[in-house]
Amino acid sequence: MTSWNQHDVRLQMKVYSSNGEHVGHVAAIYEDSFLIHKGYFFPTDRYLPYSAITSLLGDRLDLRLSASEIADRQWEKRPDYTRHLGDPTQLFYDRGHGIPDQYDQDAWEQPGSPGM
Repeated sequence: MTSWNQHDVRLQMKVYSSNGEHVGHVAAIYEDSFLIHKGYFFPTDRYLPYSAITSLLGDRLDLRLSASEIADRQWEKRPDYTRHLGDPTQLFYDRGHGIPDQYDQDAWEQPGSPGM
């Protein structure tokens, strides 16, 4: 299995889901993730970990997730990686499983939540 990182991805690469749907293009590149600018299937931009990439060829980036799986994930804001030093993939798991973080405003506004 290839391990991809920020040096492999380029701005404006076209991004495709596992089922071959064009889901957007790379809009920003970070050490821990990359931003997909919304395409036809996303109402908002999405941040994805490099582990979601299956292949890179020319200006094409293929993902291991289907378009619906990407849309279902709560990866709309770049997570705070300082809370999971050394394990950025844990943040993406947290985001998709309802664990509150400093960017999750709904969790902080509920009575009895850590932010109240």
